[in-house]
Amino acid sequence: MIQKNLEKVMDYRYLKIFSLLSLSFIVVVITISIRLDLFGAIKVKTEEEHVSSNAKKEIAKIFYQDKAQKIDSIMQISTKQYYFNGNVLVAYKGNCIYNESFGYADMSRRTKLEKDDIFQLASVSKQFTAMAVMILKEKNLLNYDDSVTKFIPEFPYPRITIRMLLNHTSGLPNYYWLVEHHWHEKKSPVNEDIIKMLAAHKLNLYFTPGRRWNYSNTGYVVLASIVERITEKDFADFVHENIFEPLKMNNSFVYSSSSVSIKKDHLTGYYYRGRRYRMIPETVNDGAVGDKGVYSTTEDLFKWDQALYHNKLVSSETFNEAISTFKLRDKYEIPYGFGFRIRERNDKKIAYHHGKWNGFRTSLLRYVEDTNTVIVLNHTSSSLNYSIIREIQQVLDDSTHVDITQKVVSSILDDGIEFAVKYYFDQTNGKNIKLDTVKISEASQILYDTNNPANAEKLILFKKMYLNGELDTNFMNDITFLKAVSIK
Repeated sequence: MIQKNLEKVMDYRYLKIFSLLSLSFIVVVITISIRLDLFGAIKVKTEEEHVSSNAKKEIAKIFYQDKAQKIDSIMQISTKQYYFNGNVLVAYKGNCIYNESFGYADMSRRTKLEKDDIFQLASVSKQFTAMAVMILKEKNLLNYDDSVTKFIPEFPYPRITIRMLLNHTSGLPNYYWLVEHHWHEKKSPVNEDIIKMLAAHKLNLYFTPGRRWNYSNTGYVVLASIVERITEKDFADFVHENIFEPLKMNNSFVYSSSSVSIKKDHLTGYYYRGRRYRMIPETVNDGAVGDKGVYSTTEDLFKWDQALYHNKLVSSETFNEAISTFKLRDKYEIPYGFGFRIRERNDKKIAYHHGKWNGFRTSLLRYVEDTNTVIVLNHTSSSLNYSIIREIQQVLDDSTHVDITQKVVSSILDDGIEFAVKYYFDQTNGKNIKLDTVKISEASQILYDTNNPANAEKLILFKKMYLNGELDTNFMNDITFLKAVSIK
């Protein structure tokens, strides 16, 4: 009897414990569910919450239009007052915000420049030569520290390596001098002719290879020849097949004045004299390529720029070396990579290059961390590129409150208000950085217009929290916040 009573007591105790545990479990589940409903479920988009890509593009334009207008003002003044003649493309945060043409393609016929007009890139071509070498390096067909003589046995300077050609520490003499004094044929010399002249005349190097830095067009002609020797292909064909074609740079090509296989339409360079523009004919040095010779458009160069950010041609590790400085043996740092000059602006890296050849002035700047890009191409011997770029840079740099506002809006739409508030806290960190509430309102209106009232309401409620000073550490208990996260 006693035993049975004990068993009943034990059964009751177990039942009570089990009931308490079950109740606790239910409470925990409900609590988690509520938390998920508040902070997690908002990340799972329903059909009503889905924001179309077109709506997102329209919202993005809101944050760029002020910059585009300022850039256009710069260009209108540069055109009307200083007669800039060329094409300009500017990208901000990876988005093309400005792409315009100014002036004439043909000065005598007064033919208007178009966005697909093709410019000689001059020394901006060097980055494409460097990329061709990087591609071969990743295919294990060469190493940067290989001697040039491994691929061109007749090359008379055995101590010069591929790396020295890439970063301008070879000390090679200028091939223009060789052409001027030792070339006597009517046609322009091509790369192989330059190699033959270097081998035949064995000019003294400017310095011991690797000891100093000296910008060298000859080095990049030799690099193009190495590509040809390794691949047994014309340099133009290799670049087309391995760079232009994969990136759909359909208006880009390598052109030599000695080539009979490539005769494509491209612009002619001009210089201003006697109150009028005069055409600059091709010169004897237009036969060699690698140091120059790439022809392209602003839009194709933007494709190139974006491909570099997404590692479409080589790995990030390989390309990062191309946009990094290096040190000479005396530890002096040289702001040049492989086909790119390197400098910092506001503590952020810019990889860039300018070009100058036969009336063409070309510039390509890449803000590596911010994914901003400036491309300026002109064909009238004008040095306006540099002042235009400086002014555009000022517009791009004036961006803190706009950037944060845009990212807050994107975070609300993609991740939810909790994450947007956290991002705002992380960015401000005690700083007095204001949000552009007008742009938040404009973004919400676009969402209303594209049948996205739920997301529009979230933006409006976030703006209300910001204006009411409710974005503090206690925001999760705020009535406006709770209302925003409850929107489905």
